[in-house]
Amino acid sequence: MPDPTQLKIGDRIRFISLPDEWSDPQRSLHRDSLVFMKRMIKRRYSSRVFKIDHCGYPWIKAKLRERSTVVHHYWCLSESTGWRKVVPTGKS
Repeated sequence: MPDPTQLKIGDRIRFISLPDEWSDPQRSLHRDSLVFMKRMIKRRYSSRVFKIDHCGYPWIKAKLRERSTVVHHYWCLSESTGWRKVVPTGKS
C-alpha cells in the first residue's frame, strides 16, 4: 500500500475507491466526506498535491461544481488505500 507521507508537492494522485480504513466500525465518518470522496472517484482526472502539512501529510484542493457555483474543497490524504499515484506519460 502506498504511504501518503512519501508524496511530494506537485505529485498527482487519483482516487480509485473508498479507503479501506473507512469500513472500521469504530470510525465515525461524516456524510459530507463520503459524498466528496464518491465525487472524487468519479472524476476522470487526477488531483495535485499542493501542500505538505507539519505532520508530513499531503493536501489536495479540488474545485467541484455544486448547483450553479464552484466550491473549493481541501483534503488531507492520511489514508493509505483508495488512491494511487499517477505516473506521468513517458516516465517510469
